[in-house]
Amino acid sequence: MMAVEVTSMLANPAFVSADPALFNPESGRLDAARIAREIQLPVATIAEAIGKKAPSVRKHPDASSLQPELRRVYRIWVAIVDLYAGNKKNARIFLNAPNRHLDSQAPIEFIERGDLNPLEALVEAMSARQPV
Repeated sequence: MMAVEVTSMLANPAFVSADPALFNPESGRLDAARIAREIQLPVATIAEAIGKKAPSVRKHPDASSLQPELRRVYRIWVAIVDLYAGNKKNARIFLNAPNRHLDSQAPIEFIERGDLNPLEALVEAMSARQPV
């Protein structure tokens, strides 16, 4: 069963198109500051999204303790960029525009309050081209 899951993950564009710019080149780990810069958000917003204090995230943006929650933000961002065929400008517009599938709230509002579950469900449905 695990081989099937790994195979399906590799076939998913979100896993194939990893963005090396979002990883610290020395540690190889996701970097909160790089993700914040890419999405054009303050590091404090990313810290809030992952349930951490902004000063510690600024000091150690690629800490191993941040990785599980940073992966969630990363997967959301990469999936949205993939849905827009790599166009990051349009992906940012998507994040900031009210969305009818999110009760007319903008996806960025969910990131700002650390409520990532609805976004994960939305991008998963969109990636699978399922009705939302």
